[in-house]
Amino acid sequence: MKSEARIQQEIVMFFNNEYPELRGCLCYNNNNSVGGLRGKLNKFLGVVKGRSDMVLYYKSFSVMIELKTEKGRQSDSQRAWQYLMTNQGFEYYIIRSLEEFKELIVNIIV
Repeated sequence: MKSEARIQQEIVMFFNNEYPELRGCLCYNNNNSVGGLRGKLNKFLGVVKGRSDMVLYYKSFSVMIELKTEKGRQSDSQRAWQYLMTNQGFEYYIIRSLEEFKELIVNIIV
């Protein structure tokens, strides 16, 4: 089974190669802090617990993308953040493979 990091690497490489004109529009959210002090600093700087792993910015809208392994599950904070975002009108997707990402992108970028 592929790790979330491996799935993300495949997605980023595919996106940048397939859509070079959109490089920079698919962004990683660095939510994970190393150490308690860094975690507190990041919180004060605006890092939000549960935020999606990635965001795609395309033609005036944003798509939230949470990456999970085949058996991975969202945490409570991730579900809460998903609820917050979808209530604000943003699209939110849980992606488990490069193939799922490709299906999503084909429906967005036409």
